[in-house]
Amino acid sequence: MHNQSDFIHCMLIPLQQYYLLLPNPTIAEVIPLPRITDSDIDAVEYIGQFFWRDQPLQVINLEILAGCQPGERQINKLCVINGINSEARIKQYAVTCCGAPQLITINETALQPVDEVMDSDWLHCRVKIGSNIALIPKLDRIEMQLQNYLSSNTLNANLL
Repeated sequence: MHNQSDFIHCMLIPLQQYYLLLPNPTIAEVIPLPRITDSDIDAVEYIGQFFWRDQPLQVINLEILAGCQPGERQINKLCVINGINSEARIKQYAVTCCGAPQLITINETALQPVDEVMDSDWLHCRVKIGSNIALIPKLDRIEMQLQNYLSSNTLNANLL
């Protein structure tokens, strides 16, 4: 018999090739793709920024960061993520997504690991949920990387 606390409310977010699996509280909002402004940050996974609630938010493509090949689905939304790493000092940022996230309730038995060993700086693992493969990201590391991008970009801008 499962205890109610064994279940976690999550969002299954469609990416281009895979899905992203995140605990529900990490999602601030899902919005239609806004106009994104370019940035001087030279990283293929870094898309740019946009203004959300009068604050500039950074946008990344999580699949590219994780080394995945782009899939067939068209990017049409942004998922605003609440920062979890207090050291990174990033309150929110956004990841690209390809449709409306689905609220799901899962437990450990619903997650089937796809890879025996995951050698990624950015992903804890890939899991199979039903017929979908979902990425479970290392949000704390991603946020530190984003902070490093922003810090080096600010330093470079101040040197000009």
